[in-house]
Amino acid sequence: MEISSLPNTIKIAVGDLTIGMYVAELDRPWTETPFLFQGFLIREQQELSLLQEHCQSVWVDARQSTSNSAQQLSQLRSPAKLEAVVAKVKFDSAMRQAQPIWQAAQESSLRILNAVKLGHELDVATVKAVVKECVEHILENPSAMLWLARIKDSDEYTAEHCLRVGILAIALGRELGLMPLELEQVGICGMLHDVGKLKIPDEILNKPGKLTEDEFTIMRRHAIEGRKLLLANGQTPPAAVDVAYSHHERMDGGGYPRGLKANQIPYFAKIIAVVDAYDAINSDRVYSKGRSTMESLRILFEASNSQFDEEIVLAFIRMIGIFPPGEIVELTNGEVAIITACSPEHKLKPRLLLVLDCNKQPCTPRVIDLQKNPCDETGLPYRVHEVHQAGAFDIDIEAYRIKGLIIPGHL
Repeated sequence: MEISSLPNTIKIAVGDLTIGMYVAELDRPWTETPFLFQGFLIREQQELSLLQEHCQSVWVDARQSTSNSAQQLSQLRSPAKLEAVVAKVKFDSAMRQAQPIWQAAQESSLRILNAVKLGHELDVATVKAVVKECVEHILENPSAMLWLARIKDSDEYTAEHCLRVGILAIALGRELGLMPLELEQVGICGMLHDVGKLKIPDEILNKPGKLTEDEFTIMRRHAIEGRKLLLANGQTPPAAVDVAYSHHERMDGGGYPRGLKANQIPYFAKIIAVVDAYDAINSDRVYSKGRSTMESLRILFEASNSQFDEEIVLAFIRMIGIFPPGEIVELTNGEVAIITACSPEHKLKPRLLLVLDCNKQPCTPRVIDLQKNPCDETGLPYRVHEVHQAGAFDIDIEAYRIKGLIIPGHL
């Protein structure tokens, strides 16, 4: 098998072709064959037979092939470039499936919370349906849904936060070995954990500065209000009631509203406590700028055993990764890059896509693999100096993902 000079195409023998592959070029002029179009998707056996009759090999475009045939391409022995192309096809396919699910979940979350705010009954049935679909997708391809959870472009913080906590809780539950029905339960818990905040005045929820003691007392009531709201709905799973009531309890007994100790806190509440805190620290709020992933994980780790369950925190760090794809890093020479991948065996040496020069000006993107100990133009080794929050230096990570320069979940 060869890699072509044509973008994203792979030369393969006609005997290896399958339905679903996109033929971009032949090994002979198109005019010498019965094919009407220059470039087509193989849809039926007759087209396969014609290709085998008239050609010995063809160029296949992995991006335009179906996901099933892309997986077959990946099973053929191939160089790293082909693996990256096929990984992009698989991830893009997963994203195409995940995006409408994510969009519908966002809309549902906002609609449900707005309805409760207006005094209507909580639509638990819709929450369950949304979570079930999210669980199915995360079990199949967690990278796509977790990538979407990184992209925060909505002003509706509470609705988006509840959705992200639900998604992160499902993914963390998967890491912890929960069964599918348990994942649905913990996802529902995540979606509904902060529903009590709808009963807290907006001027307190969105206050730019530090809350007074009286204001904080009112804020803490959202755990009690959440329990009341969920108990009033006969469709709410008991676990969701427990989590809404207990997700601000601490392992050392210093939490609220009941001051529970570690062994008294429900397990799902311990899970939600970790992902709730992570998303809050990692997101821009009216009163604080979101921290980088690394800084957010450091804060969680330092609070393990006192505030959070250590086993759950370590599982969460393992799931997210110290240097997850999409993080923006500034190097010691002032250049700026996006993390594209990180090997589990070399957690402190990610692969980077350099996008800004030392003057913070756009440059031609190029890959730097810190595992290979590369040096910059001055001969000094590349090192990560600082990890920045999403959107730093006006870098749009999604634009680079769409170009195929970042493939989350692939090294």
